[in-house]
Amino acid sequence: MAQFAVRATLALAKRTTGAAFSAPAATRSYATEASPEAYGYYSDPLEHATGREKKMLIARLAGDDRYEPKIYYSAAASTKEKPNLGPSHFSDIIVGCMSEPDSGHTNFMTIRKGTPKRC
Repeated sequence: MAQFAVRATLALAKRTTGAAFSAPAATRSYATEASPEAYGYYSDPLEHATGREKKMLIARLAGDDRYEPKIYYSAAASTKEKPNLGPSHFSDIIVGCMSEPDSGHTNFMTIRKGTPKRC
């Protein structure tokens, strides 16, 4: 029934204007880069960070690099009485050890505070 009403409306429009009734051609716009003025700038990560993440970001901005990953080389003459120490703010630390200078892989281990391990 609705299809008949549409056909009747189109036929009436064709009779009154005397020309064929057609819809305008659709055009597609091209994608462009969004401007910050139109959509706003990226928010500051410091505003959304909480807890440890915020503490780390504030320390990094202050120039404190204690949370950055570092490479520590083991001492040549380390013993059980004088071990290599790995600094950490937590009770666990993940350490990567290359057992031999020519090895092509790294052995990773988790070390807990107070329990020494040997590579």
